[in-house]
Amino acid sequence: MKLLQFLIQIFGRISKNYVTNLNINNKDLGELSIYRTEDGSISLHSSSYQERFHCASGALKEAQEKFLLPAHIEHFTSENRINILDVCVGMGYNSGCIIQELVNNSIEFDWWGLEIDQRPIKISLNDPGFKSLWSIEVQDILTSIKNKGNWNNKLNQGQILWGDAREKISHIPLDKNFDLILHDPFSPVKCPKLWTEEFISNLANKLSLGGILITYSTAAAIRGSMRRSGLKLASQIPIKNSKRKWSNGTIGILTSSKLSKPKHDNCWSSLTLREEEH
Repeated sequence: MKLLQFLIQIFGRISKNYVTNLNINNKDLGELSIYRTEDGSISLHSSSYQERFHCASGALKEAQEKFLLPAHIEHFTSENRINILDVCVGMGYNSGCIIQELVNNSIEFDWWGLEIDQRPIKISLNDPGFKSLWSIEVQDILTSIKNKGNWNNKLNQGQILWGDAREKISHIPLDKNFDLILHDPFSPVKCPKLWTEEFISNLANKLSLGGILITYSTAAAIRGSMRRSGLKLASQIPIKNSKRKWSNGTIGILTSSKLSKPKHDNCWSSLTLREEEH
C-alpha cells in the first residue's frame, strides 16, 4: 500500500509538470491548455485565438463526423493512388482518421500537411488515450510527422510544412494536385487570414479534377468564396441528434468526383433553398 501511495505521489508530480510544460506560453502563438471532451478524447484551448480546437462533445467525434464521413474514403478505389492535403493539422485527429481508413482499405496515398504550431501534435502523441485510437502503422506515421516532418514507408509517404499556411502552400510542387483537402483552421471570426477569398482560391486551384474540399464552416461568405473559386457546393447533412439542425459543414467539388458518390447519400446534399438564400 505504501508503495502504491508513493507511485501515485510521483505520478502526480510528473503529471503536474507535464501539463505545465505543455502549457508554455509561446510568444507568437500563445498558451495551449489541455481539456478532455465528452467522448474522452483530449483537446486544446488557444489563448491566442481565444478558441477551442474542438467542440466540447468530442475531438474524435468531430473529426469523424465533419471530415472522415463526408470524405467517403470507402468509395476511393485501391487501384488509384490519392493525394491528400490537411490544412491546419493541429493535434492530428483529422489526418489520423483519414489515414487509418486508407490503411484499412489498402489504398495508397501521398499526404501533405500545413501547420504553424508544432506543439499540438506533440501534446496529442504524449497522451496514451490519443495513441490508442490508431493502429501501430498510423501511430508510426503520426510520430514521424511530429519528429521528422515526413515519412516514407514505400507504400505511402507524407510531408508537413511548418509555418504560415498562406506562405507554405506555395512550397508544394506546382504539379501536385489533391483529391482531398481538409480545411480546419480556427473560425473565420478568430482566424480570418485563412478564410480569405484569395486563400480559398489557392486551395481550389490545388484540387485535382474530381477532388473535394471539406470544411466545417457554413458561413455564407466562405461558401461564396468557394463558389467563386469554381467549386460546386454541397452541404454536410447533420447526423441524427446533432445540435446543428441544418448543416454540419460544406463540401466544395471541382467536378464529378472520383468518389462515385452514392445516389442516396446520407452525408452530402445539394444546398437547400434556405442555404442558397442565406
